[in-house]
Amino acid sequence: MKEKLLNEVINFYLGSSSFNGLPIYDIDDYDIEAMVELINEGMVEAISEKDVLNPHIKGFELGLSKKHQIENAKDVDSHTCFYPTDKALEKVKVDYQRPYTALMQNGKAQFDIIFFDVEILERYNNNPRFLIMDNGYRGCISVKDEFYEESGENEYIKDYGMAYIDGEKLNRAIGVFVIDLAKLSPRIQMLWKGFELEDQDSCKINDGFVKNLLEGRWVTQHWIFHALLDEMKVINEQCKKMELPELFAHVYGTGYNEMPEGYRSILLPTLKNYYDFVLVMEKLVVHNISIKTFQKDSLLIAKIERKDGDGKDKGSIVMLQEWLKRNVSSNFDIDEVIINPIKYIRKIRQVPAHELTNNKYDIDVYEKQKELMVNTYGAIRAIRILFMGHPLAKDVKIPEYLLQGKDIVFY
Repeated sequence: MKEKLLNEVINFYLGSSSFNGLPIYDIDDYDIEAMVELINEGMVEAISEKDVLNPHIKGFELGLSKKHQIENAKDVDSHTCFYPTDKALEKVKVDYQRPYTALMQNGKAQFDIIFFDVEILERYNNNPRFLIMDNGYRGCISVKDEFYEESGENEYIKDYGMAYIDGEKLNRAIGVFVIDLAKLSPRIQMLWKGFELEDQDSCKINDGFVKNLLEGRWVTQHWIFHALLDEMKVINEQCKKMELPELFAHVYGTGYNEMPEGYRSILLPTLKNYYDFVLVMEKLVVHNISIKTFQKDSLLIAKIERKDGDGKDKGSIVMLQEWLKRNVSSNFDIDEVIINPIKYIRKIRQVPAHELTNNKYDIDVYEKQKELMVNTYGAIRAIRILFMGHPLAKDVKIPEYLLQGKDIVFY
């Protein structure tokens, strides 16, 4: 009876789509004594609804004592599921063509995280057949609907987390739950295996990934990429209240399909990726400034001329600088806080636009992108704060997190 019961637990675990535990209510002629023996022998683990929210999956190594597990096995009125232990699965023939499926077949916990070189995401980022939904601390990879039928393979990563490699400099990795990897096709599993980092212990997953997906808690931090877009929307609302044309010709939402393409954390740290990102920022911030804002009088606001002393058109940055200095009284240096960061975007953009550059791998790209985003966000935020002082803009609703300026992070 004991051997039959063990085989039932093993077969259910291996045969289920997500390596589920065998529920106590699905066992015909349940023999409590036989199950207690299997627990004492270290062949079966009993997980109850009293231990976890969902006992149908073994998300973590819980370290439950045998005494506690036996109590679970004896409580036939509770929702308990049984799992084969590593010891029970030792002789199971695993599918080594599916390395991550093999880990599950050996009893790996579903929510154990495997870390990979960020280069694996370049496969998806540069392929228009795939969709990456990126929220900074976590993301999702899927085949676009129009290519789903022709893909022929299951290439779906429900959740990946931004991770970091120990060291003096910011260095990124990607963390994925082993259960998500186990559901990939053999070929794709082997592809991911090739990017698996050798030193797994040197990697740490982002706190937001843990809070959100493993602990079921809300992430209270705000991605600086989202915050910049929200600031721009507020500024345009302030302009309308001040009876001025909107400062930005286009504003964007923070949904994954609403943000500008390429507007995200750089994954592979190369100079090409950095310059590509700077181009996105130039279009988002510099080219997006509407000079119409500066050519209309309003309450307490005087317009400025488009032409300079030589009759030439002024650029948008020059007009913004002149307009702010003419109309705003500030306790900070407008050039240092607002104008210089915006000019810096244009300056960096000029390098690949006018020079032949060689692409190279450079881990400092992560810090360069961070500095660019932090300074640009500070500039745009400063404009919003200045506009808050105008009497017509005082009733514009501003998200609380922007007002407080806290928990705005660069993942």
